[in-house]
Amino acid sequence: MLRLILALTGLFFVSILQAQVCGTPQEQLLTRVDINKASPEAHQRSAQKYIPITFHLVALANGSGRVKEEDVFKQLANLNAQYSDQQAVFYLDHLNYFDNDAVYNEPASAPAITQMRLRRDNNSMNIFITGLAESNSGSPGVTLAYYEPNEDWIVSRRDQISSISSTLAHEIGHFFSLPHPFSGWDCHPFTLNPTYAPYVYTNPVSQDFTYACEGGGGSSLIELQNGTNCNIAGDRICDTPPDYNMGLLYQDDCDTNSTVKDKNSTLIRTQVNNYMSYFRQCSSYVFTPMQKTLINADFFSSHRVYIRTGVVPNLTPVTEPVDYISPINGESTNGPTDVVLDWEDTPGANKYMILIAQNATFTINAEKYFTTQSTLTLPDDLMIGSNYFWKVWPYNESQTGAMYSATQNFKVGEGVGVNEIKEINQYVLSPNPVIRDQPLTLILTSIKTFEAELEVSNSSGQILSTQELVIPSGTSHHEIETMNLPGGIYFIIIHAASGTFVERLLISE
Repeated sequence: MLRLILALTGLFFVSILQAQVCGTPQEQLLTRVDINKASPEAHQRSAQKYIPITFHLVALANGSGRVKEEDVFKQLANLNAQYSDQQAVFYLDHLNYFDNDAVYNEPASAPAITQMRLRRDNNSMNIFITGLAESNSGSPGVTLAYYEPNEDWIVSRRDQISSISSTLAHEIGHFFSLPHPFSGWDCHPFTLNPTYAPYVYTNPVSQDFTYACEGGGGSSLIELQNGTNCNIAGDRICDTPPDYNMGLLYQDDCDTNSTVKDKNSTLIRTQVNNYMSYFRQCSSYVFTPMQKTLINADFFSSHRVYIRTGVVPNLTPVTEPVDYISPINGESTNGPTDVVLDWEDTPGANKYMILIAQNATFTINAEKYFTTQSTLTLPDDLMIGSNYFWKVWPYNESQTGAMYSATQNFKVGEGVGVNEIKEINQYVLSPNPVIRDQPLTLILTSIKTFEAELEVSNSSGQILSTQELVIPSGTSHHEIETMNLPGGIYFIIIHAASGTFVERLLISE
């Protein structure tokens, strides 16, 4: 509810300075609304839309300040939930990384725009994620994000990229032609505060047009509650009721105003939970049916041909956690080189993000990797004797909300294994160490099928067991019995025509 502010001298100006706003200019959007309302595409509301996005992860020149990929993935899942009733699927075209102080701090500046033009993708929606997002639009308050119609890209502060924010949903509404419901009130929202002269409105509002922004522009016909001028006033969308931008002042008050009257002395009833308005902290937000129609019309318009690529992304939900294979449960590796992280293919996933570090909170020497396979060979710079922790985030281009699966850990061994069998190009003995009487598996990857003999010997060289093997081409799993073996050091030996394989095994009681 609109609060009494006449007696609170200076409060309006302070509120304006602290308000969080969108810096998107509205004039071009209003023109596009008129065009889209008249287009045949406005009647294709049931058409499926696949929308590629290139996220530009911008950092300062020293590499600091970049948004986390985890937040970008959460944001993409958030967008797909927010637009789920419009047959619209946003999918990840790719992530682009670059470091530039101007783009990070002043994305609307000429030097920044030059750099952004060099990096924009010509076949997707471009979203630049920066530190600051001032757009020089003249709107009061702190700009969180904006859509730039002339460049056809979106800029958002990194702190707006999350699983719960509605900021990007708002800016994508602008991308698809939607103005603010309060168009015309962007720079000078409704107020009765006389200390903010000359931008004072009476109640009922007595004038026909809003005040223009400094430097011109931004003025429009004031919309009436009865809808008689809705096609030419405000945002020119008739199922969004009048909005005099009181959300700028009362952003955390998601109540319908009950005191402000239009020129006809009719109380206005603002839709406070509209995605394109400025009210915050509402329990949920909506687009109106006409706003959805205009989004659809804009997507199918001629100037959106470049994002209609014909690509149908992977739509399979990714909901199951990763099923890890090795190295897990603190087992030791075969030395610091050729350490392979291995897990089962996750249903629906065709991409994986892996985080590895030297502590369980992933704050010490953390590294991040991306792969399309369910294995990852780590660089040969692991520290012998150190513990490492790792976890995997499975996803595909449109389903990114799976999050990380449980953390696993291993220890880097000294590496005494010998592999002279040319057919074997990868191997894992897991777990190692192994607890007595627990299952032990030798995982081999071979370039072709061959016959071999497997031996288990103790540290004195005494052979304790043998078995004949046929090792197939590809990856195979071979169970090794530990039931009768007391704690100690053992060797797993494979003899083949082309050479010998030896790996040390530690059995604990």
